[in-house]
Amino acid sequence: MPNNVSVSSASSIRGPWTPFHVAINGTNPAPWPLYSSTNKTSRIALAVEDFKIFTAPDWNGTWTRINSDVSWNTSDYSPTWTEDPFIWRDKRGHWHALTHWMIDIVEKNGTKYPRTGAHMFSRNLENGWTFKVQEAFNSTVKFTDGAVETFNRRERPKVFFDQDMTPLYLVSGVQALGAKSSFTLVQPIRSRWRDYEKKLGF
Repeated sequence: MPNNVSVSSASSIRGPWTPFHVAINGTNPAPWPLYSSTNKTSRIALAVEDFKIFTAPDWNGTWTRINSDVSWNTSDYSPTWTEDPFIWRDKRGHWHALTHWMIDIVEKNGTKYPRTGAHMFSRNLENGWTFKVQEAFNSTVKFTDGAVETFNRRERPKVFFDQDMTPLYLVSGVQALGAKSSFTLVQPIRSRWRDYEKKLGF
């Protein structure tokens, strides 16, 4: 079977769930709702592998690709080789993406660290995306107890935002050096997360 993005629905988290059906052929989906206070729509954008972007009128609708192949995502083992795109629209209406950047695999004979994150940006969802050739994040993490760890892998980045679209946390899958298993790491961004957690009573 080809790789695909499939969807299922239920009125409760406990089910019963409808049978899965294929939405698009692709992997590593990252949806973003196109709803805003000035455009109360059910449309959704969806980024997948190779920076292909689709939209649909709603989560269960027909998905249509809206962008052309980006010039910087040229081929595997190029200096701009990426995967796992996560897209979002900031409070000014501009678009951004974080991806797993595989530059060290290219330049260091298959090494998967430490440079692992790239940032792209555009005024439009459909076109004009620019690749910033500078690491957005790496695989070295400083913990609150003073420990520092460089992970072998850090992939599938996502960002958790406050209500006003301030980035609070970077979420990614990580694998320690020498380990076979992986886990999800949540890392605070700047300092706004402190106020957010205080509001939650932490």
